[in-house]
Amino acid sequence: MKNIIASILYLNLSVVALLAQTGGNYTMTRSVIASGGGSVSGGQFSMNGTVGQAVAGTTSTGGGFDLLSGFWSPDAPHGKTPFDFDGDGKTDLAIFRPAPAEWWYLRSSDGGNRAFQFGQMSDRITPADFTGDGKTDIAFWRPVSGQWFILRSEDDSFYAFPFGASGDIPVPADYDGDGKDDPAIFRPSSATWFIIRSTDGGTTISQFGANTDLPVPSDYDGDGRADLAIFRPSDGSWWLSRSTAGLIVYNFGTGTDRTVQADYTGDGRTDVAFYRPSTGEWFILRSEDASFYSFPFGASSDIPAPGDFDGDGRMDPAVFRPANSTWFILGSTSGVQIRQFGIAGDRPLPNAFVN
Repeated sequence: MKNIIASILYLNLSVVALLAQTGGNYTMTRSVIASGGGSVSGGQFSMNGTVGQAVAGTTSTGGGFDLLSGFWSPDAPHGKTPFDFDGDGKTDLAIFRPAPAEWWYLRSSDGGNRAFQFGQMSDRITPADFTGDGKTDIAFWRPVSGQWFILRSEDDSFYAFPFGASGDIPVPADYDGDGKDDPAIFRPSSATWFIIRSTDGGTTISQFGANTDLPVPSDYDGDGRADLAIFRPSDGSWWLSRSTAGLIVYNFGTGTDRTVQADYTGDGRTDVAFYRPSTGEWFILRSEDASFYSFPFGASSDIPAPGDFDGDGRMDPAVFRPANSTWFILGSTSGVQIRQFGIAGDRPLPNAFVN
């Protein structure tokens, strides 16, 4: 596969070596590690690496010490797990059953399941975390009216609003980097993106792509904001308008491949990737160095459904086999899992935003 780079060579500026920290007694009233809390105190100390996130250390007191690098976090995505309905950091097995418009998901936290009847057979499913509580909200977009319907994960109440028109493609994602997914549509007829920003309720309108392109928005540069991006089936090219790193173009795949962009390497940046139904192979272009790897996992009739099923921060290749409603997951930590969930005619939710 030949990579065609249409912009200045991408330089990764987010890796910064941190200097050592040494000194005397100290007390920290808030832990500076991820998800930390409480206090830490003691005598002499030395810190030799990054110890912080964006919420690190509100107060540090104690004897003399030298702080040569500060508590900080480089640009990084919010770390939300896609299709995580119970908020435990793992993608849940989940399906949409079109005939009665039922939603079923299997909670990875305790093995229980939940079901909702919400929508109609003709609705476009758009599950995402619109409320920012770390849990995916059941949601759909109705093409005939251009309305969005979102079922809040907090209390199972719902709200609705019009945004879009018949012929549009719903593409919700966190475009403004505030931890909430934004309702958005891609209009193929004019290659225009319309985004409702959750930060201020305003609307962003951008033209990017062509009328035959498929939208593949995701965070390709790791700055915590989804980037406008398209896959062009006519020549197998990916065009990524990265919000921080700028425009880049790759030639990777063919028109019959299924796009499965996700962060498979765990570096906080989405990798360009596709699934080839004819051979059941996955092809992944590493965001680190634009090299690629491939492997067989699936069959021609399978539906690709990648997700972080083991919760290690790396997306796992997975397929849903409609013939027997069986999931095959290649966990980056947990290894191969084979599970049955669903019935004939069901659609896997982790497939919602891949083409």
